Amino acid sequence: MKKTLLILVVALCSFFNSNAQLPDGSVAPDFDLVDLNGTNHNLYNLLDAGYTVFIDFSAVWCPPCWSYHQTHALENLYVNHGPAGYPNVSQSTTDDVMVFYIEADANNVASLGGSGANTQGDWITGTSYPIICTDGTMNNNQVSSDYSIGYFPTIYMICPDRLTTLVGQSSNPYPLSNSGPTACPPAASNDNDARTFSYTGETLTCEGDIIPEITIQNYGLVNLTSLTIDVIVNGNTASSTPWSGNLTTYATANINLPQLTGLTGGETVSINVSQPNGVADADPSNNPAVGFNVSMATQNTDIEVTVNIATDAYGSETTWNIKNSSNQTVASGGPYSNQSSAGSYPQTPVVVTLSTLECHTFTILDSYGDGMDSGYGNGTFSVVDGNGITLASGGAFTDSDGAAWKTGNSTPASINDLGSKLLIYPNPVKNTLNITGEYDNIEIYDVYGKLVLSSNYKEYVNVEGLSNGIYIMQIDTRKEKLVQKITVAK
Repeated sequence: MKKTLLILVVALCSFFNSNAQLPDGSVAPDFDLVDLNGTNHNLYNLLDAGYTVFIDFSAVWCPPCWSYHQTHALENLYVNHGPAGYPNVSQSTTDDVMVFYIEADANNVASLGGSGANTQGDWITGTSYPIICTDGTMNNNQVSSDYSIGYFPTIYMICPDRLTTLVGQSSNPYPLSNSGPTACPPAASNDNDARTFSYTGETLTCEGDIIPEITIQNYGLVNLTSLTIDVIVNGNTASSTPWSGNLTTYATANINLPQLTGLTGGETVSINVSQPNGVADADPSNNPAVGFNVSMATQNTDIEVTVNIATDAYGSETTWNIKNSSNQTVASGGPYSNQSSAGSYPQTPVVVTLSTLECHTFTILDSYGDGMDSGYGNGTFSVVDGNGITLASGGAFTDSDGAAWKTGNSTPASINDLGSKLLIYPNPVKNTLNITGEYDNIEIYDVYGKLVLSSNYKEYVNVEGLSNGIYIMQIDTRKEKLVQKITVAK
């Protein structure tokens, strides 16, 4: 979507999805799907038989999908490298690849055949490899959700070890499976071999505790039934967990480990896996220690926060939410409107009043998976509390970003707090801010903490040069400093 020069085509072949495509190295979800000829296909059975599987997730109405389909790159891949004995596969096949076309937008067989649903043409005639329809007759469209499809075409390569790679619209896909950085790893060859993956569990704590987790895979030829998992904090063993289960070759398991408590932030945590089936690991190189550093959420924040979003040109990809400690959504925003020109596009700031003494998380999501950087303008976000403290900010991320904090036992600053000392009006203000009462000077900061205006005592302060938005005004009197939030709205 964002990685093309044709904005119009991109808009036609994209749609909103709360999840980005599966990151490279994700474990592929299994499926049982029936093709147009009534043949059932199970993904894991093919992978366990040693085949690398290519899947073209497309939509019949999508021009780039049709253009790639017409190159016959996947056709040639299937004919020359598909499973021996399968329909249309060459007798001289290398017998190590399987190919699927999945109509991933729930369009029917008629549209695949060239009629209705704004189809680009006849997808069936001349296609030798299996075509999967997901309109609910032979298959539902759960497979699209499982693979987090957010744009068309999405083409995955899945290696026999069940891990996915996004490979794009290659004119010669076969070398992707056996050479270069995307090459599939060697097949399992040892009896007792455990594998680990990069840490994806909790690293940020609000109350000083974390439940670490780890994903393991049996890379051995015999079933993996036991394992020892050690969690080490700052060089000291925090827990040693004897795991038991029954994983066949290439099967995976997510394991929650004993909770770590009393964390203050900055701790180094590592997780070691050893003794598969009670013996030494045959290949320790594929299960190095998994580690992370603990981060502590911002503490004692103001209960009032302001969410500022300036999207890139693809605002429809951007959503956000704030959740409390019970995982309930207390505020949310987006998706926003797409724009046709370069630049960032400020949205109306959202002010949220939160519960006191509670942990909250802010999450911003990009459905395409490249953050707020489209090549047509860079977007930004920030969350600022009532004391002017920035709790979260950024714009360059992949599918999600965010932060956590714990509110204090306070109420947000307001005009009423200053009632007997100063009168500040109007608020929102357009051009001139009236300040009645005695003070020495004021400083006005934007939500990013940048000083944008300062003034000695004046009864009327000109704010005409400020852009629309939320600002924090610090007022110095002879006895104290006062903080006031103002909104500029023209």
